This record gives sequence, structure tokens and C-alpha cells, in this order.
Amino acid sequence: MCALRKEALKWYKTLQRTKDQVFAGDQRAIEAARQRIREEYVKNKDLTNEKDIKEKIKIAHDVDLELRSAVVQAVKIDDNVYQAKITEETRKLENTMFDPNAELPPPRSKKCK
Repeated sequence: MCALRKEALKWYKTLQRTKDQVFAGDQRAIEAARQRIREEYVKNKDLTNEKDIKEKIKIAHDVDLELRSAVVQAVKIDDNVYQAKITEETRKLENTMFDPNAELPPPRSKKCK
């Protein structure tokens, strides 16, 4: 049980560091994330079931991964001009250009029974 407690604390600290990196420069977001992380850990501090603790640790790992790879900050530079803060860890997806002349299939009609 002691090893699980150490791992849970490790992920708590990791999430706190991650939120500082991801939301750098945005004090409101940093404070909101700090409170949310703390709330979740305080809410689950009395868990004793090993399976439940491992599940919560997995969730912490998944949240850390999602924060690092999916959250992108946009900073307003000028009117209608924003700069995105994209890191090496940010997940980049294929971008398909919009074709205004594309022919779309007709909508399927729903048949009621």
C-alpha cells in the first residue's frame, strides 16, 4: 500500500508541474487547474481498495498525457490575430483544406417504423 501511496503522490506532483507548463502565463487557468487537481486528490485520499487506487493513478496518468498533448494556448496578439503556443508534445493532426465546391451526399432519410 505504501508503494501505491508514493505513486499517487508522484502523480499529484507531476500534474502540478504539468499544469504550470501547459498554462504558463495564464494565472486564472493555473489556479483553476491547481484547485481541481487538489479537490480530486483530497476527495480520494481515503481510498483503501488497491484496485480503486490503481484506477485513480491511471486516470492521473491519462490526464497528464491529455494536458501535454491536447491543450493549446492561444494568446491574442492584435485584433483578430492570435498566436498558438504549440510544443513538441502537442498532438498534431492532419489538416484537410476546405473545398467549397465539394459535392456532399444527400442526407439519409430516417424511416419510421
